[in-house]
Amino acid sequence: MAITEFLLFVLTATLGGMFSCGANDLITIFVAPECFSLCSYLLSGYTKRDVRSNEATTKYLLMGGASSSILVHGFSWLYGSSGGEIELQEIVNGLINTQMYNSPGISIALIFITVGIGFKLSPAPCIRRIAVRSINSYLYIYL
Repeated sequence: MAITEFLLFVLTATLGGMFSCGANDLITIFVAPECFSLCSYLLSGYTKRDVRSNEATTKYLLMGGASSSILVHGFSWLYGSSGGEIELQEIVNGLINTQMYNSPGISIALIFITVGIGFKLSPAPCIRRIAVRSINSYLYIYL
């Protein structure tokens, strides 16, 4: 790949990160990190001829797909419990108005959302299991 494609992936991932900082609805909260993740998958497989890079990309893609599905499942629980709202402030108002803020559905939604985001971010307890250990060091710093 050319340096132009590499920089395009880096800039698109940065754009996804910027949009996720300003997200205020469930759709943007899901789509912006996915934009970041898709570019991260492409960057982790940047060296196509390296077997370790291909293996890391495959593992990273499978882990990202699983975490995305868990995150969307949590969002669907939250959407249903709030009365069909997608804006964060409207979700809070819907939960307060319908007295659903103490329901088990909200607990399930928060568990799924926390696990989904936790898999995406790979926090400290999971750092040894992160799938992209074999990619180049300059990409690992960015990811």
